[in-house]
Amino acid sequence: MKHQYGNSSPLIADPDVQQVVLSEDDEFLIIGCDGIWDVMTSQYAVSLARRGLRRHNDPHQCARELVAEALRLNTTDNLTVIVVCLSSIAGLDSPSPSRPRRFRCCSLSEEARNRLRSLLDGN
Repeated sequence: MKHQYGNSSPLIADPDVQQVVLSEDDEFLIIGCDGIWDVMTSQYAVSLARRGLRRHNDPHQCARELVAEALRLNTTDNLTVIVVCLSSIAGLDSPSPSRPRRFRCCSLSEEARNRLRSLLDGN
């Protein structure tokens, strides 16, 4: 679908970017391409990820579940999702003995938060 240089193309390389100030209340970050957001609202994705983290505490598995849900909702675009834990989620601090934790959600230090903000700002 890409055209020769100089010709218009339906594809763009400009990301949809939103800047927000992180707080201690922020639990996780979902980074996804339009194949996800074409078929679900951000609130729906947050609810799905929150339930997944409470169930299995695995951000990688949450990302797979978001992709599976987008496919179930018949997305027609490509799918890429990353779930990043930012703070501890209630109920995750005591994993069940039958399922050891693979990942640990934790709070970001002020320095780490500033570095993440700088990275997201492109500095």
